[in-house]
Amino acid sequence: MGGYLLSGDRKQPAIALTSGSTGRLVLAPDRVRTIVGGARIYLVTGKDVLLHLEGLLGANLALPVRAARIWWPELTFDSDPLEHPVIFQLEDESESDMLAEFVRCFELTRPAVRREIQLIEDTRVLLESELAQAREQQRRTDERLRETQVEVHEQAMRAEETEARLASTTRELERLRSSIGEWPEKGTGSG
Repeated sequence: MGGYLLSGDRKQPAIALTSGSTGRLVLAPDRVRTIVGGARIYLVTGKDVLLHLEGLLGANLALPVRAARIWWPELTFDSDPLEHPVIFQLEDESESDMLAEFVRCFELTRPAVRREIQLIEDTRVLLESELAQAREQQRRTDERLRETQVEVHEQAMRAEETEARLASTTRELERLRSSIGEWPEKGTGSG
């Protein structure tokens, strides 16, 4: 079994079923067969086999008691355990519910599906990064816009003050011109 699981030539998934708390297999092999097609199904009821598998594959990829496990092709000691799912028999869980979870895990962890999910995840990460950059750029643009609006307001206030001073100075100049015009010219005195 260990040699087959780690075989680089393996093209089919390998499935293992253990015994549940009642001593019966956690899932009926014939029901699993309808889901997995031609995949090998191992019925593991001895604790010594479970311990041997754990020693061979490591705790993360081993087969726990009261569980079913799917090992997809290209299994190595460094494989991600999530890519080779374990479906545990929960307390008071019906076989139908566990079988539904088995189907879900089997379909979602197919290598082709995992690649598509990884592409989607990579795209999501890239888009989130681009979104964060766009938000940062928008924040900086908003900040510059606020600074520009403050500057425009300050310039408008200065312009109004300058126009007011100019108007005042123009009035003063007109007053002075008018008062100069009222003065008699030098050297032309009456008298």
